[in-house]
Amino acid sequence: MPKINEKFVIEKIKEYLAPQWQVVSQKDLHEKGCDLVLKDVFNKHQARRFLIECKGKSYAKSAKSVNETVWLYALGQLITRMKVIARHAYKYGLGLPEVSAEKALRRIPWKAARKLSLYIFSVSDNGEVTEYSP
Repeated sequence: MPKINEKFVIEKIKEYLAPQWQVVSQKDLHEKGCDLVLKDVFNKHQARRFLIECKGKSYAKSAKSVNETVWLYALGQLITRMKVIARHAYKYGLGLPEVSAEKALRRIPWKAARKLSLYIFSVSDNGEVTEYSP
């Protein structure tokens, strides 16, 4: 079974969104900026963007508490990068391991997620991606 690190999460989300969304930029682990920026291929002007911040699963001794709070760091990073909140132009997403995604789904108010066009992508241990839309 592969480790659910950030790179694994990014690759699985790219595969999941592949038919409609094309990669504009992808950041490595220590680079600044959103981990994944995609454009809508089917959009007439290809102006719609999907900015996704991803986090991997922790395997440290304190993994349980780290995995339960990692979504909060990803959300903070994503919010600080939000320049425009327009449903027709930008979508934002959190790419998280299943454990972290479950916590985020319980804690993020659905009205806030809808207003921010915030999607949550849950990546299971076997690499299956589940999309939760606002």
